[in-house]
Amino acid sequence: MQQKKIILLASDCESSRWVYHALEEMISIEAVILEQPVSKIQLAKNRIKKTGFIPVIGQVLFSVFTVPLLKLQSKTRKAYLVSKYGLNNSDFSSTKIHSVNSVNEEACLKAIHLLQPDIIVVNGTRIISKKILQSTSAVFVNMHVGITPYYRGSHGGYWALRNRDAANFGTTIHLVDAGVDTGAVLKQVFIKPHKEDNFATYPVLQVAVGIGALKEVLTNMIAGNYATIQHPEKGNMYYQPTMWQYLTGGVR
Repeated sequence: MQQKKIILLASDCESSRWVYHALEEMISIEAVILEQPVSKIQLAKNRIKKTGFIPVIGQVLFSVFTVPLLKLQSKTRKAYLVSKYGLNNSDFSSTKIHSVNSVNEEACLKAIHLLQPDIIVVNGTRIISKKILQSTSAVFVNMHVGITPYYRGSHGGYWALRNRDAANFGTTIHLVDAGVDTGAVLKQVFIKPHKEDNFATYPVLQVAVGIGALKEVLTNMIAGNYATIQHPEKGNMYYQPTMWQYLTGGVR
């Protein structure tokens, strides 16, 4: 029987809705704190600081011209995966939503203090600040579409394939710390993408198998029976590919 209070801290996106409905099938989600997405302009500014102007231009070109074509090309494959894994994209329960502009603002802090959760499941948010992480005794659990520590950041499945490292195509369930996908690992699952998959469906496949792993982890955490693995190495940080990286990478 569930004895721990669990909330979801997430962005309002497709994968968050998939996670929410899948978890609701087995446990009670007390509340959902939803943050607003980072504006595209602010996102571009942040990326320029990290990677430079030219790479960001390449990422924008890839997003504008290539990604829509890949999504169109894989529309049937995505529908198959959604059906196969029972991914539910319907809205969150409106009575459970607490809306905030950012997970790092005071309103989020107040919501967490009000709810007093034991476990906070994180999905699709911006990097959570130390202030928020240290404001509660709750455990923060994140699902990352990549195998840490080797593939931190974005599009871990794609980069594993591009690096000819298909054995590390998968999903990591980990504790959240102040770093980027550096928290102690709770569980990792690996899967081989189908030849019909491409950049647009890799994350769908990773989230689908990751949900099963997340359910297992939460079941163990509720029972007070779980272990973690802390990798000493930092691994590599990856971002969305540029247009030229994608075209020369040899991966769909």
